[in-house]
Amino acid sequence: MLTEGRISINGKIVKELGTRIDPDQDQVTVDGRLVSERPPLVYWMLNKPDLCLTSRAREEGKATIYDLPSLRQVKFLLYPVGRLDYRTEGLLLLSNDGELVHRLTHPSFKVPRTYQVLVQKRLTDEEEGKLRRGVTLDDGATQGVDLQFIQTVDMGQSRGAWYMITVREGRNRLVRRLFEHLDNKVVKLLRYSYGDLHLPESLKPGEYRQLTSQEIQSLKNAVGLKD
Repeated sequence: MLTEGRISINGKIVKELGTRIDPDQDQVTVDGRLVSERPPLVYWMLNKPDLCLTSRAREEGKATIYDLPSLRQVKFLLYPVGRLDYRTEGLLLLSNDGELVHRLTHPSFKVPRTYQVLVQKRLTDEEEGKLRRGVTLDDGATQGVDLQFIQTVDMGQSRGAWYMITVREGRNRLVRRLFEHLDNKVVKLLRYSYGDLHLPESLKPGEYRQLTSQEIQSLKNAVGLKD
């Protein structure tokens, strides 16, 4: 389009590849039409449902969050803050604020993430202590976690156990791998909070809501961002 003379900057046709503009100052037109302004910054909390990919990359037979009715018609790119795997549910932050997304997912900021997890059996006191102190996985030693036993539940032939676990690392499938390291399978996993934000009971799976100004500021404070 540039070499064909179809693009103008501030009323002047520009044909040089690599021409730079200031999006806050310059007016760009294509075929005489003004390029619309960038979309406003949005900060959303999605209750990610089970059996749903976070990635835009598709896998055969698996839906993604971008297939959800609530997100399907969104006209601009939204980036997830971290990943929740296919079988993990709960709080997922979405935004087009690139700097905030980058900082929230960067390991140096250690933003806490809390999960409710149902496992096949209750851990022993020794096993709980190992998780709190940190264990060594195939990609290195983990930081200690906050771990709280909630209750046992009847699972037919066994007694499962619910835990609340808080991690400060963004490793892939970390919570599942921690319990698997102790030969304990995760049956259900739900992210309950991210930083100071908690998943409200009123937010149904597949739905999202806009964060409040206070919630946005809390996230920015957690990673040292100023307005």
